[in-house]
Amino acid sequence: MTKWERVIGVEVAGMYVRRMKTRWGSCNSNAKTIRLNTDLAKKPPECLEYIMVHEMVHILEPTHNERFQNWMHQFMPDWPHRRQLLNRLPVRHEDWEY
Repeated sequence: MTKWERVIGVEVAGMYVRRMKTRWGSCNSNAKTIRLNTDLAKKPPECLEYIMVHEMVHILEPTHNERFQNWMHQFMPDWPHRRQLLNRLPVRHEDWEY
């Protein structure tokens, strides 16, 4: 995370990991805190990195407007590919035992 704080130019006050049912991550831009879904640990590393950068960019821009997208293209040019990869995967992975 320290690498991305330098690249993006933000300081994250806190990063938390928790179970989430419908989101990969969230950001409180005022408090500069990020929450990541525990299920990201089961996904490819580039997906975790994408979500971390995505949430950090929300510290600069809270909405998904054009400015946000421009920041994402600047910091992580391949973010659309990473997002597409992640969106093809289920948010939750349940192991069903019979």
